[in-house]
Amino acid sequence: MTDPDSAASPSDERARTLAQFPLSRVTEAFHDEMLGVLPPGHIRGAAGFFVSEAVTEDIHAQFVHRDGRFYGGYVALRDPETWITSARIAAYDVDNPNAVELAWYPDGAGEAAA
Repeated sequence: MTDPDSAASPSDERARTLAQFPLSRVTEAFHDEMLGVLPPGHIRGAAGFFVSEAVTEDIHAQFVHRDGRFYGGYVALRDPETWITSARIAAYDVDNPNAVELAWYPDGAGEAAA
């Protein structure tokens, strides 16, 4: 019998990793801490910055400051469709008008800001 977790395809693993930290509102302190951890990565045309250390393979955390709010999430650097954009932020804000700001990664401390 095959263990279903060990038989997961790379795309399944990628989707699982991206889902661990989907586009979310984050605190300014979380955003700023990530900005100062390692040299941030910037890609021309991409909003915000990317944490230069990968979560796994090409999955990195991206953080964006937009209209007085801060956002973060895991994205695949080689797949711009996963990146945080102004359009994704606008759709997120419409769908989540009362979103709780995360003070840390949801798969880490996962504490909501007070």
